[in-house]
Amino acid sequence: MDEFDFKEEKPRKPKGKFGAAVLNVGSLLALVASLCSGGFFLQLFLDPESEWNPLPPVTATIAPTQTSVLPTQTLAPTAEATANPTATPSPTVQPLVYNLQEGSPAYLDATLFRPEQACNFMGVFGQVFGLDDAPLTGVRVQVVGTLNNEAVDKLGLTGAATQYGAGAYYEIQLGNAPLASENALQIMLLSENGEPLSTPAAFSTRGECAQNLILINFKQLP
Repeated sequence: MDEFDFKEEKPRKPKGKFGAAVLNVGSLLALVASLCSGGFFLQLFLDPESEWNPLPPVTATIAPTQTSVLPTQTLAPTAEATANPTATPSPTVQPLVYNLQEGSPAYLDATLFRPEQACNFMGVFGQVFGLDDAPLTGVRVQVVGTLNNEAVDKLGLTGAATQYGAGAYYEIQLGNAPLASENALQIMLLSENGEPLSTPAAFSTRGECAQNLILINFKQLP
């Protein structure tokens, strides 16, 4: 027993309570610091323009777009259309109303003017007189109706029938032989545009050779 030298071990002293408290406080402070740091960065994330942000975002300023003002085009005033003056009718053809001259129609023998035709002709001829009783040239004369059950629509022109002498006569041949009819034909005057210048006047024809030329004159009404 003497050979073994037993040393008496001293009992370990327990750690002090102060060190444990310091450690706990440090851990608490670290946790609080972490929470504060997280809250700070969360605040910066949610509101980058916060006054606590040391590096606030730079806001780009967009210059206002220059609006180009185009000059308003001033329309030139439209020139008022000037009406063309009405064409003046020929002095020999006046667009007025005419009527049958007194004594028309008159039945004559065609041999007075056409000796060579004798009884192989039937027609109407005459003149158109103005207010001064001067014969007018260039007036259209129309005869329409039926003759021997055939339609008649023929035109003549004053001044064209020179075989009757001076005086602006017209002539319209109605057939190659005299033929009797009772008011089956109508005669009237027309303007150059085909407008009526007189009321249609009915007339008859004769079947005798001595009455195969019908004289019908017109007179301008005042």
